[in-house]
Amino acid sequence: MLKQLSAATLAVLLLASATTFAQTPAAPSAPPVIVATSTQADNDIGLSVLGSGSARQAVVIFPAVPGEIAEVGFRPGQSVRAGHVLLRLVDRAERLSADLASARVEAAKALASRYEGTRGTGAVPESVVDEARAALRAAEIELAQAREAVADRVVRAPFAGVVGLAAVERGDRVTAETALTTLDDRRVLFIDFEIPEAQLARVKIGQTLTAVNPAYPDRTFKGQVAEIDSRIDPVSRNVRMRASVPNTGDLLRSGMSFQVLLALAGQPHVSVPELALQWDRDGSFVWVIREARSVRVAARPVRRAEERVLIDGDLKAGESVVVEGVQRLRPGLAVRVVGNGNAAAAGAQP
Repeated sequence: MLKQLSAATLAVLLLASATTFAQTPAAPSAPPVIVATSTQADNDIGLSVLGSGSARQAVVIFPAVPGEIAEVGFRPGQSVRAGHVLLRLVDRAERLSADLASARVEAAKALASRYEGTRGTGAVPESVVDEARAALRAAEIELAQAREAVADRVVRAPFAGVVGLAAVERGDRVTAETALTTLDDRRVLFIDFEIPEAQLARVKIGQTLTAVNPAYPDRTFKGQVAEIDSRIDPVSRNVRMRASVPNTGDLLRSGMSFQVLLALAGQPHVSVPELALQWDRDGSFVWVIREARSVRVAARPVRRAEERVLIDGDLKAGESVVVEGVQRLRPGLAVRVVGNGNAAAAGAQP
């Protein structure tokens, strides 16, 4: 009887042990993952805006006085130096007035000299000597005015540049409001453009840029930021800027349109492949492998660029982030790295 009881007890114990063993879950195996290495990259952006060109100096030429044109001294498109005679007005009357004023000066000078020779002799009162001296001074002023009137009949280039189309011809009568031509100093071209207020802190005087014009689509013109406006437009929230571009080869013209390209430097961030960035109801995150275990790290995307994402988070450059096999991961889980996503950077993965 005792033997039968012992056998029955043993059978029950064996059955219970087998049941317990069957109900105990097996230890999970480390899931395989493919990782990539995080890197550091600056949040640089390329800003493209439209701009309009203007010459460094540009004026419309007007005559100082009305009159009849005697000579046109330029050709459209001609390069001239400062002081070049662009146009002469008929000046016969003005030259006669200058000659008359010159004769008066000579006469007044001779009289004043003769009176000065008698000073101290009492032959001529001092008041008469003073009047002669004043008359000479007045004659000299009249001569200067007459010569100025002659000079006003000549229109000269105020600076070196390229002359535009002629709006008048010889024999035309003009007034002081008649536009004769234009003059542009385009050795350096200014390009005016606007950028958003949010990017103002990234642009400095002297910063380099490139410009493209539709007339030369295969060429880029290098320049730099020369001026930044002191105000921001309250309507557009843009700030005006001016770039200076050397006009090598005299290819560019005032009034041309340009696509201005600015490379704006940004703050350093950690860069990871797009596949590493995950989302759930709590937000965005990446899985990082630390000490062979998965760690969930919150990551805020800053900017996407070339199949990578710049992120903000508790992550450093050089760490391993999971790009494949994220479905089975949970915090603290041991993992088995079976591949490196960096090897595919030249292909599907950057």
